[in-house]
Amino acid sequence: MLKRFYLLLIAAVLAVGTAMAQDAIRWRTTVKMTSDTEGVLTVRALVADGWHLYGTKLPKGGPKPTVLDFSKSVGVKFLEGFKASEAPVTKQDPTFGMALTFWGKNVSFTRRFRLTGAKDKVAINGSITFMGCNDETCLPPKTIPVVNLKIK
Repeated sequence: MLKRFYLLLIAAVLAVGTAMAQDAIRWRTTVKMTSDTEGVLTVRALVADGWHLYGTKLPKGGPKPTVLDFSKSVGVKFLEGFKASEAPVTKQDPTFGMALTFWGKNVSFTRRFRLTGAKDKVAINGSITFMGCNDETCLPPKTIPVVNLKIK
């Protein structure tokens, strides 16, 4: 009976830890017009305290880098690559044994675009691939689809 109690207790602790890790890095996306023909796509990473989001350029053999891929968008031409609201930190990572870049707090990525057709025919589509860690564990690499963002 006591053995069963401890097994249930361990399962509950693991379930709570997994649920908390699921919200360690969340994403918000917005599209805003800055003129009649141009706008900005913003992708915001909400990073929980104690967690970090890996950078967009990492060495081979380490964690998966953050990738923002919006190449499946229709009705827009992107004018530049994504720009981060701040530069990532570079530190030696003991888990992977190499210097890695990451953000330890919320960060926004912006990308300007120009309409190539009618505003009502635009579909901003893409995906966000990312990986993050804290001092004890890492999230497995995950890809989140971003489908049909509407222009405001």
